[in-house]
Amino acid sequence: MNTPRRTFLGFAAGALLLAAATLPTAAQAAYPDRIVKIVVPFAPGGSSDSATRILAEQLGKQWKQPVMVENKPGANGTIGAAQVARSEADGYTILLAPVSIGTVKLFVKNPGFDPATDLLPVTQIARGDYVLSVHKDVPVNTMGELAEYARKNPGKLFDGTFGQSSMLAFQHFADLMNFQRENAQYRGEAQAVNALVAGEVQVVLSTLTAAKPFIDSGRIKPLGIPAKAHSPIAPNIKTADESGAKGFYVDFWFGLMVPKGTPDDVRKKIAADVAEALTKKEVKERLYSMGLIAKSSTPEEFSKLIQYESVRWVETAKRARLEPQ
Repeated sequence: MNTPRRTFLGFAAGALLLAAATLPTAAQAAYPDRIVKIVVPFAPGGSSDSATRILAEQLGKQWKQPVMVENKPGANGTIGAAQVARSEADGYTILLAPVSIGTVKLFVKNPGFDPATDLLPVTQIARGDYVLSVHKDVPVNTMGELAEYARKNPGKLFDGTFGQSSMLAFQHFADLMNFQRENAQYRGEAQAVNALVAGEVQVVLSTLTAAKPFIDSGRIKPLGIPAKAHSPIAPNIKTADESGAKGFYVDFWFGLMVPKGTPDDVRKKIAADVAEALTKKEVKERLYSMGLIAKSSTPEEFSKLIQYESVRWVETAKRARLEPQ
């Protein structure tokens, strides 16, 4: 008489266990179901901040959830990155990672996190070109002429740099072209470019975005883009090869990273949704207007890019005698 009841209870218990077993998958499949935060480890107003806000707006539409951008500047971007590394590994706190993320330890002795083990790559979101520019009164028109001028006029050519990527990139140029640098460091890109316009320094390697208004007004001269191909943003500016600096190829990019332990399916969903966002015409046009090219990647592709940048700059840092502070 009790057999049907026991059978029913057995089926019910089994169903409950099955439901419990599938809860994590269901929860992950519903990601995101609340506000998502992207931490930008730099001050508001720069290209990284603006690009993140453009992406966040589009992701908010796709996810039907708010995507908040929080600026946490300081210590070469390590304060914000360390905060994300210590966050819950659930996909709701994301880091906007700059090209310098893999070289943090070359500049900061105790950054508070290890980018290789505490963060996981998600996707690249955009890339852009640098441009080497000089003050309008510097009597050179190519990168090759600049190097020759520096060799013939020691102590008279000062370069303005801002942050670790800028420092390493210009050191690479000096090594390649065999001249000694005189360096002046600035807190940010805008300050370095303004110093160039004012004649406080003679040369700056900056993003094309930051330099272009002053190039267009004739207040600074572009010597070349450190790339093999012309920039679609400014196709009339010479490439490194055309400007007498073959082999000087440097660009910058932004991407997204999450704390270690973040589920793979959440990471892949973010990457896929970012890829979809970057296909939107409005998003691409807004990034392009800033001198950025929308570019997505898989987590695996982004991981390889970070590893490449990490290895690439070690020898340059040694030659520059850079010591982590």
